[in-house]
Amino acid sequence: MDKKHENQRLSRHELAEGVRLTCVSTDAFKTAAFSAAFVLPLGAENAPFALLPYLLYRGTEYCPNLTVLGETLDGLYGARVEPFVRKVGESLSIGFVAAGVDAGSVPAEEDPTGQIAHLLCDLMCRPCLENGRFRAAETESERQNLIDRIRALKNNPRTYAVRRTQEIMCKDEPFGACEYGSVEGVQALTPDLIWAAYQEVLQHARVELFYCGSADPAAVAAAFADGLTLPASSGRYQTEVDVCRINCKPRTIVEDYPANQGKLTLGLRTGLTGMDEAYPALMLYAAVLGGYTGSRLFVNVREKLSLCYYASATLDKVKGLMMIASGIENDKYDQALGEILRQMEDLHAGGLTRDELEQARRTLISQIRSLGDSPLSLENYWHRQAVAGFIMTPEELIERLERVERGQVMAVGRQVALDLICFMKGVGV
Repeated sequence: MDKKHENQRLSRHELAEGVRLTCVSTDAFKTAAFSAAFVLPLGAENAPFALLPYLLYRGTEYCPNLTVLGETLDGLYGARVEPFVRKVGESLSIGFVAAGVDAGSVPAEEDPTGQIAHLLCDLMCRPCLENGRFRAAETESERQNLIDRIRALKNNPRTYAVRRTQEIMCKDEPFGACEYGSVEGVQALTPDLIWAAYQEVLQHARVELFYCGSADPAAVAAAFADGLTLPASSGRYQTEVDVCRINCKPRTIVEDYPANQGKLTLGLRTGLTGMDEAYPALMLYAAVLGGYTGSRLFVNVREKLSLCYYASATLDKVKGLMMIASGIENDKYDQALGEILRQMEDLHAGGLTRDELEQARRTLISQIRSLGDSPLSLENYWHRQAVAGFIMTPEELIERLERVERGQVMAVGRQVALDLICFMKGVGV
């Protein structure tokens, strides 16, 4: 492993009950990465919570509007802050991600790290209000923006097909809900409902913080602890992941979609998450099947047989799902589905070769090592792990991948259960 990755040191800090900071200490980058998020359970309707980060971004007590906020960021060597809404398993994470100059690149007395940490805390805890509520004009503007964001999810057929498959698969589980909520849910929001949602978040959400850079972790922890002002809580949310709801009888759903080609998606339940001992074997199984350009689905279904425009297999390490996604012509549905299932059956029956296993292993290890090339990539990796309760460094994951044997990959593949075949039939545009 190169020196850049060797110099990354992990530490975790408990700032208060339900408030945790993950630090990746490194002097390899000129840019530092931060995030600050409230974590709460996914609900049937998430609109009140999904609106909050965008509304909070509109101004704080000290930066009352976007103009002042922009000037403040410019004064911090052009730092950037963006709101986010993320679904992590059956948890909803709402907050802010930031990038700014690394502490090692500026005079120590300027302390950009502490200032960015304080700014994130201001955005979370000290909004600019009007008569004790969020400002009416900005609330209405962000309500419409959220409606547009939800409607735009359908504009990308490739990602929407996977999203729709998961929604149908998990319709009776929290994971099936959209992290942004529904258009109807946003339209029903009132200033009082939004304010009540914010108070609920302040009192009961867990707080996950992240920093990657060269500053002293103790100083970063002190800056966040000083900036956060949360009300007393009777208990903050703790993640509970449910991966056990396996439907033993595969279902088939066909829906029309306004596109020139169909989208065939298979939703499978693995029964495993990133914390399970067998998960690295599952990663290799998914990679061999459809994780890269040398995979079974790419080489056979796409290249040799020309049955699809793309074909891939991806894992959700928190919920324990595997999604096989492909774009096909409507009249090739039976052929494409049959070949995908045939490739899976061949792997289960012992068709996995040592060459394709090693090629998949090298690919995965290369992908994991590339996380260490960007502080924002590390933020995304560690934030998801922190929310889910997984604490495994990329180096530890690589070591586990290197120990996986061929038989383990085939065995874990045999326990993957097909739950849903979802065909979004293209009906033209």
